[in-house]
Amino acid sequence: MIMRYAAGVLLCGLALQGAACAQAVDPNLVREVTAVRAEVAHSRLALRRYTWTETTEVSVKGDIKSKTALSCIYDSSGELKKTPLDESKQKQAPSVVSKRPVNRKKGDMQDYIERSVSMIHKYVPPKPELVQYLLENGRASFGPAPIGQSSVVFRNYYQDGDSVKFVFDSASRTLKHATISTYLVTPKDPVTLEADFEALPDGVNHLTTALLNASAKKVQVKISNTAYQQLSN
Repeated sequence: MIMRYAAGVLLCGLALQGAACAQAVDPNLVREVTAVRAEVAHSRLALRRYTWTETTEVSVKGDIKSKTALSCIYDSSGELKKTPLDESKQKQAPSVVSKRPVNRKKGDMQDYIERSVSMIHKYVPPKPELVQYLLENGRASFGPAPIGQSSVVFRNYYQDGDSVKFVFDSASRTLKHATISTYLVTPKDPVTLEADFEALPDGVNHLTTALLNASAKKVQVKISNTAYQQLSN
């Protein structure tokens, strides 16, 4: 999937105008998605002026297994860096007698949880270049939305068979919500993801919460972004 996406970007380019491989797309859809993409790109760049706290809470069968907090900041090269905070607390499972089957089971669950957390970051916040590529290749369409808002649905967004619905304000084109249906490894392991976005006082839009549910193993992961502070010049 990633190789196909990369090849498509190289062949088609990021700009919609004059894209040689672009398919015929509804002009209204093009206008809406292009405006939302521009707003997402603007906010993504503006967030480099901020630091904030990302809290991740993991539950299995309704019981909280871990809760961690990371300080987030972009470095001079534009790469997002995350550093554990001192007050972060990791809830440890009770000690058990060492048994290989038990250890293997715990290791499998830890791997499953890590893949679940990673899945959230693959989908939100959205990547402007990926949104553009999907638009050009006919994988976007309008979807239903509340009054005053609009929505766009993307098919095969990150992997074959998934779907992503972005809801945005019709006037400002700022993201409000995302609903994702996807899976871990195979479609037999379905995952749903709900995410909310809000604007900071200066108008910069950001991801506030993302809630992932992996029903096959009753794993739930919640990510919250709080305590945004603008960096001093």
